[in-house]
Amino acid sequence: MEREPHAKIISRSSYGEEVCAGAARISTTAGDAREIFENARENPRNRALIGKVLASGHKSLIEHAVFTIALRDVSVFAEQFFIECRLASFTVKSRRYVDFSHLGYYIPPELEGEDLALYRRYMDGLFAAYGDLLEAGVPREDARFLLPYAFHSNFYCTLNARELGRLLREIRYGRGRDVPELQRLADELTGQLEELFPCLLPELQEPSGDKPAGEVLPLRCSSGEPVFLSRKEAGAVTLLSAPAEPLKLLEAAHQVQHPGEPFDLGALSASRRPRELEQLAYAFTVSGLTLSGVTHLVRHRMQSIVVPPIQSVDHSRVILPDTVAADPAALERYQKAVRDAHELLLRLWERPALAKYHYYFALSGNLMDIMTTMNARELQWFIRLRTCSRAQWEIRDVAVDLLRHLRQSFPELFGLFGPSCFAQGRCPEGRLACGQMSEVVRRFKDLGI
Repeated sequence: MEREPHAKIISRSSYGEEVCAGAARISTTAGDAREIFENARENPRNRALIGKVLASGHKSLIEHAVFTIALRDVSVFAEQFFIECRLASFTVKSRRYVDFSHLGYYIPPELEGEDLALYRRYMDGLFAAYGDLLEAGVPREDARFLLPYAFHSNFYCTLNARELGRLLREIRYGRGRDVPELQRLADELTGQLEELFPCLLPELQEPSGDKPAGEVLPLRCSSGEPVFLSRKEAGAVTLLSAPAEPLKLLEAAHQVQHPGEPFDLGALSASRRPRELEQLAYAFTVSGLTLSGVTHLVRHRMQSIVVPPIQSVDHSRVILPDTVAADPAALERYQKAVRDAHELLLRLWERPALAKYHYYFALSGNLMDIMTTMNARELQWFIRLRTCSRAQWEIRDVAVDLLRHLRQSFPELFGLFGPSCFAQGRCPEGRLACGQMSEVVRRFKDLGI
């Protein structure tokens, strides 16, 4: 049975319109915040007031209305589009722990005849290989690199009305305007907003000015054999910029935050509110990161990240995980699946009905380069989570490589960073702990020396 993508608003904040109307009045109306809200209850002028304030360019009032959306059986391509909204929260069905063999994949409804048959052949071949690898004992987190970017994802998304409006405009008139699946999801959400929060509808109109360029990008796929990159060849980190005098910046921030108190770098690193660390910004690139790896990275919201569109991925470059390379039978199956898909993709590109959907043919193991900037406080959290033995190996390699660079740049601070067992002296994983705390602490103590 085919499963169509759906987006359903399953929860929203109580009295969203009334709260937003109260926010519109609070700066110009007498009375306290509670009184203003009570006066907004059942006030017939709420919607008109919200519309007037929004039309004047003051959008922050609708940030007080919050929605949770359940997205069911959407493609992972659509998932990636949503997740790039940094002012939102996401919880996604994990490809590390869940078997996706029978969860299906998105099929563009317009496909028929030979086009549909070729599309299914491509997807079914990769899903079959994925299942074979699981049966051979390959971990799910490595077998998933064969999954095409049409495979079904399920996740929750929570965001405020202002960000929801921005997302829907980006689908309608920006990067998503040539993606029918995203248009369908936008139609569903807009229809629900007509009933649940109609004052947002004027915000969904097409922005004035020049229309943005579409995202129809040419296929990047070599006519030769696919290139398989090993774990050591992928995920290389380059530190592009760092503060020239980071210690001086931290000391200055500390004096503003705690006038007259002595500065202690160790105490700052261990603090529950190390706001001073936010004054240090570090920019770096990661070359050869898989599409799966990108999803791990973009979940960290406090960063400025530049990720190429999935449409631009080079289909010819694919990761080769160690667990597959170590098993001759699994290696043969993995490489055959990629080569068969590669050969078929070159044929698909010659068919216009399929070529425009080439982003669905990307493999989770295809590689791209990204760039991001994080402050030291976010880096502390990123490194604490991602250098842990429980982290997925690809993003862990990136985090460890990055930490080496950071320790060379500012050893006094980043020599204190590492997984929780190293940085905090305890492991938060409970029964899932690796059981090698002493060894891990020793390894991170010597890292970068």
